[in-house]
Amino acid sequence: MLMQPTQNPPAERFRLFAPLPANGPWTALALTRGQFLGILIGACLIYVFLGGPLWLHLRQNDFVRIAVSYLAIPLAVAIAQRHSGTLRLSTWFAASGVIAALKLLVTAGIAVVLGITH
Repeated sequence: MLMQPTQNPPAERFRLFAPLPANGPWTALALTRGQFLGILIGACLIYVFLGGPLWLHLRQNDFVRIAVSYLAIPLAVAIAQRHSGTLRLSTWFAASGVIAALKLLVTAGIAVVLGITH
């Protein structure tokens, strides 16, 4: 009796958005990739453009710009998680903290680059 060669199942493919797979750190935070990146980008855009473009207001008081951009994060996370049906205090808090930390890195980098070039 001849043995039939075994066929390996096809490799699981990840849908990609640039180099980011559909599953990632955002999955553990009960967010989709789009929700995670949308909240992060939205908070960064608020910081850069609230009260006029950041590059026109360098070395000025940024309290309102900073406060509003950070306050938007937990609100947006709650809305996104509620929409997905995954809203829990622990995931809301964790997702808000992770996105706020990443926003700090991104916006600090933007401010440093703008400060150096202007």
